[in-house]
Amino acid sequence: RCRAADLIALSVIFDHIFGPVNSVIKTAMTYLTRCNEFQADRYAVGLGLGAKLQTSLSKLLTDNLSFPVADRLYSMFNYSHPPILERLAAIRSEMDKKKTE
Repeated sequence: RCRAADLIALSVIFDHIFGPVNSVIKTAMTYLTRCNEFQADRYAVGLGLGAKLQTSLSKLLTDNLSFPVADRLYSMFNYSHPPILERLAAIRSEMDKKKTE
């Protein structure tokens, strides 16, 4: 027979055990998502769409009225997408690499 107090105790124990594990998994998933974003941007530059991507990201920035500057560590652990300024810099760098090849 299960009592409410037992369920609450189990819930607290479960939270204490799996809370840190969940934090590690969340950080890993955020890192992978950000890597995929940069990879997609490199792919777009490879297709010759780097300038259009830069224009689109700039338009998103102004349309959404988002603040473009974020603390690097905070965004690394909490934002699933890299800040627009980081993406624009990476795209510019990738376009410069492509020009020198």
